Amino acid sequence: MRRFISKKRIKVPRYKLYYVMLLASVGLIWGCNLVVNFFYTKGEEDFLNVLVGNSLGNVGQYKIALEPFYFFKNTFGFRKNAIQTVGTDFGSVKDLVVDDLTEVVYLYNTFQTDKYKSTYFNSYTISSFVTQASFILKEYLGEYNIGSVVEEKKVAEVLNEENILYTNSYAGSMVLLKRAKEKYPSLEYFLDLQISDYSEEVTTVEIEGLKYAKILFVVGSDYDSFLENQKFAKELNEILEEINPSLTRGVSLRGGEGYQGVYNQDFSNQTLLIQVGGKDNTIDEVNRSLKVLALVLATYIEGDYVEEK
Repeated sequence: MRRFISKKRIKVPRYKLYYVMLLASVGLIWGCNLVVNFFYTKGEEDFLNVLVGNSLGNVGQYKIALEPFYFFKNTFGFRKNAIQTVGTDFGSVKDLVVDDLTEVVYLYNTFQTDKYKSTYFNSYTISSFVTQASFILKEYLGEYNIGSVVEEKKVAEVLNEENILYTNSYAGSMVLLKRAKEKYPSLEYFLDLQISDYSEEVTTVEIEGLKYAKILFVVGSDYDSFLENQKFAKELNEILEEINPSLTRGVSLRGGEGYQGVYNQDFSNQTLLIQVGGKDNTIDEVNRSLKVLALVLATYIEGDYVEEK
């Protein structure tokens, strides 16, 4: 007769079970977030909408602040009211109604192939070109009911079509400026977003544990009306300094030997070159600063609009 010997049941401490269940839950939520965002972001513009919506795009390269309900607020691409380090309630910026978001801001990039430092963008097969900064800023301006246009035509194509040398890229972007103004006569502000060549130490500031890309306003001086553009830049910089002075690198006046000196700013007195961060900044850091820059522009445009009235 075969004897059956009962095996001793192994008891697992309850706290270990809870620990495993917690890890499994966190892993499931995180995995769902990645999968949903992967299928949701079918193109660069959709991905940027998720980024601006404060989903996975706000998980920084350097640290993940596991604040209360972090995963609830950051999962599935839903928008959230994040805890802001730099406040965006400066003054009393009202919603500017411009003929149902009539386009008043033109966003372009003379050097479209310049890149920010890549992080998790590689998993989306998207490179962090400076053009993304324009799309992000467009989203934030829309939150203030300010209509804007992002230039999607490649400057390189214009250079080829017009037989312009690459070394004169500003002549190519000038062609696009003129075309945009013809297509959208309501445009008033023309902003060329660029990336600085300076190192991270110069282009980055940390505010209460979060890194931001610093903002520099560049004005050329080799044209007759540069004082008007300089005035425009100084007024924007003053607003930024009132929000947080550590975010600005100031206003840089450039001209003479060794400088391009015009930067298409002879096109209008509200044309400006704005460097948002540098080559060592991540798109997260740039994203945070662009949200503040949108507030700066909204504050200025509202004041400008009221004065004209």
